[in-house]
Amino acid sequence: MTVFSDKASDAAKEYSWNTLQDRLRDSIVSTNSSVAVSFDTTSSIVKNATGFVVDAEKGIILSNRHVMSAGPSFHKATFFNNQEVFLQPFYYDPEHDFAFFRYNPAELKGVTPRAIRLAPEKARSGLEIRVIGNNSREKMSVHQGELSQLDRNVPEYRDSHYESYNDMNTFYYQASTSSKEGSSGSPVVDIAGDA
Repeated sequence: MTVFSDKASDAAKEYSWNTLQDRLRDSIVSTNSSVAVSFDTTSSIVKNATGFVVDAEKGIILSNRHVMSAGPSFHKATFFNNQEVFLQPFYYDPEHDFAFFRYNPAELKGVTPRAIRLAPEKARSGLEIRVIGNNSREKMSVHQGELSQLDRNVPEYRDSHYESYNDMNTFYYQASTSSKEGSSGSPVVDIAGDA
């Protein structure tokens, strides 16, 4: 016989993997970026990726630096209901692979995103997770996995998309999932929906 504490029982009622996509779908976007000219570490390219809302009131979306581009570019986000909004590059970290876009929340109709909470303190090896994003251009695909390493060395990008860009002075989490191209910028979430 398994006995749950009241706290664990309440969490099991409130959260389930089966409802995770429904709970987060208005907060995860497919991004489309058109980089007009080669600049810094980015070649001219059209790319699809993912981002997620971290501040719904201010309209701020978190994604990867290599999704944004340092040079002239055009970005849009597609929400779950297929509504598109233009994205303004807000900030990209000059050293690490993350970036923020901004959109106008007043332009949204029929979708109410909520901020996905960033909770790095919850990360631990063996934590069951889901990666939800634009995997292989399939909107809102869900890939299960687990965090397998919390101090992975940074990847070395050596292909035409990223040229010589390399992250430094940091570490990465490693997760075992079947995600592919297009998942860049996807939230890696636990059962509570925290990234």
